[in-house]
Amino acid sequence: MVLVVVVASMLTLLSIILINQVRSESTRSVHQVYGGTSFQAAEAGVDDYVSKLVDDRLYYLHYVHPGEATRQSGATTVAAGGAWTGVQTWTYPNGKDAWRKVPDGCLASDPQCYEYNIRVYPPDATSKYVRLVAAGRKGGATSDVRVIETYIRPSSLADYYRVVDGDVSWGTGATTNGKIYANGNITHDGVATADIFAENQISGSVSMQNGAVKYDVDSNPNIRTKIKNPIDFTSFLTSFADIKRAADLDGINMDWASPAAWRVSFKSNGTVDIERCSQVSGQDVADTVPSCTGLQNFPVPANGAMYAEQDVIVRNAPSGGGVKGRVTIASNDDIVVADNITRVTVGQDVLGLVAKNNVYIAKYTPDPLTWDAGVIAQTGTWKARDWSGTLKSLMTFRGMSATADGGSFAGMFVTRDYGYDESFLWLPPPWFPVVEDAYTVLFFRELPSGT
Repeated sequence: MVLVVVVASMLTLLSIILINQVRSESTRSVHQVYGGTSFQAAEAGVDDYVSKLVDDRLYYLHYVHPGEATRQSGATTVAAGGAWTGVQTWTYPNGKDAWRKVPDGCLASDPQCYEYNIRVYPPDATSKYVRLVAAGRKGGATSDVRVIETYIRPSSLADYYRVVDGDVSWGTGATTNGKIYANGNITHDGVATADIFAENQISGSVSMQNGAVKYDVDSNPNIRTKIKNPIDFTSFLTSFADIKRAADLDGINMDWASPAAWRVSFKSNGTVDIERCSQVSGQDVADTVPSCTGLQNFPVPANGAMYAEQDVIVRNAPSGGGVKGRVTIASNDDIVVADNITRVTVGQDVLGLVAKNNVYIAKYTPDPLTWDAGVIAQTGTWKARDWSGTLKSLMTFRGMSATADGGSFAGMFVTRDYGYDESFLWLPPPWFPVVEDAYTVLFFRELPSGT
């Protein structure tokens, strides 16, 4: 009897142990499934945000993502899904207060759905990368939360000081301070302080400084080690269409009349004056100061998009002028620089000028002339407008330019001071084309769940 009781007791104890073990393994298995799927939900948040950055590299300055926590900057507070109207730095005072369901086919009200939360930290002069911190979890859960961090840098045409869909050259007195790319040959004497890329040959007695390297079809290293495919100017049409669409949605589409040209004057209070202009005595608007009427004032659009089918004349406003905000103007014809164009705060304000055809310097610009912008002449060039008078003394340009047919201002100004704006590496003009790979990942790692 004693033996039977002992054996029965041992079997009972063993059964209890086995049941507890099975329950523990089942619990661990469930948590492992929850944890793994939560990690995937966090990755889905990163992927969704990156897809928006590829379309609009300044998305973080235009909108608060639908899955992003509430932002605050001074007196400005914007919840998930809203348009961001604050400055380039912010905090998340409410923590992870916005969760977005992963679109996996389940109903948004289903607690079994997985969801993600995003916090975004924009690039600056120190770090050129967008920092994303994404958390994933089962709907409403407080445990099994997985958090990942990644640093992303979308590429942009504004990464280059000069892009030409053909050949380009610089003389012995030239110093270039940003990356240069040509779909043809580059002849460069003088000094280069950043890398040079040519799809054909690089020639000249250029002095390469600050570790700058030449890349062409014959160099070692070859251009394909840095740029996987040639830059295709026809692809800029996508960016052009994006600007028009954005202008239709939340920007400014100058479609309420059909004048010879529009004149856009930037004011340092963050607004623009827009006027309809007609040609004087049949003269082009880049030859003679046009007659402009019907002035209207608008805030610089939050999404940074302005569009016109006709020529656009751009300048600082005569009184209190300067670009305040982040904006790109696209013209389905030419863009004419008519006066000084400066930014209120370099590294915070930026202007893009995208012309379907050419970007001209008007004959009636002041001397000296100073203008700051990212410039694209999709099918044409940038140049002085048929200047034949006494040369003006000085033109100073800061920014970048991409032209299909090269271009020069040598026939209008004795001295041309060109410089790349380093802030374009982390603050390009809105809606500028993406080139090379869509984006670069600096690193990717998991953080503790409470982060």
